[in-house]
Amino acid sequence: MQALNLILAGIFLPLFPLGMIFNGLFQHTRNAWLRAALLLLWPLPGVWILSTMPAGISNGFLIWALFSAMLYGFRAVVVRDFGVWIGFLATSSWSLGWVTMGVTAKPHDLLLQVLAFSLPLALLAMLVAELERRYESAYAGVVSGVAQAQPRLAVALVVAVLAVIGSPLFPAFFSMLSTVANAVNRVPTAAVGLITVWLLWSWSGARLLQEMLVGPVAGVRHRDISRTIAGLYVLLFILLVITGLYTAEVML
Repeated sequence: MQALNLILAGIFLPLFPLGMIFNGLFQHTRNAWLRAALLLLWPLPGVWILSTMPAGISNGFLIWALFSAMLYGFRAVVVRDFGVWIGFLATSSWSLGWVTMGVTAKPHDLLLQVLAFSLPLALLAMLVAELERRYESAYAGVVSGVAQAQPRLAVALVVAVLAVIGSPLFPAFFSMLSTVANAVNRVPTAAVGLITVWLLWSWSGARLLQEMLVGPVAGVRHRDISRTIAGLYVLLFILLVITGLYTAEVML
């Protein structure tokens, strides 16, 4: 039974190669609302399984989780499709849940970490749907010059990506900071792996945004998002920052 639970946890908090299940399902889901729901709900069974396991996380699973996070993070660096990038960032960040449980053994911290990444990923999935509606693609190179043609959408994309990769004030930043600090005290070598993964996320996000936001303006089918929709996203980003401050208070 414990082996089955570990396999299930490895699917929902993806360990390589089990992450291909989520990525395959995510890429075949075209509806933006279903994608957002998938990003919010997929890791929760894994959180519940790890939280109810009587034994702690062994060093073998810590190594496996860090390897998985690095691998998916590196794959995110080389992809040029925004939708694929979201899938790889999700699997990379969720796999670190094993590390969080290994260095803190606090289910509450694990849930906060998962939500810290899932919330901005779901928001980014909605923005990418707006991008695809305007360009019929979310592929860097095919889509370019977004900052000039769609300034409000471009700003929203930048802020959402910053939230996903764990920039300051957003929940993922404080979650990663807490996990790194706990790893330094208990498993110092894991802290190096965590920082490496964090750098891979930043590198991949900056590379993808640069290719999409600058360059010649590609053909646009619709106008920029309205001021009302932009204001709604601003409100959601403010709520993310507030959630980040709560995460800092609880986890640090």
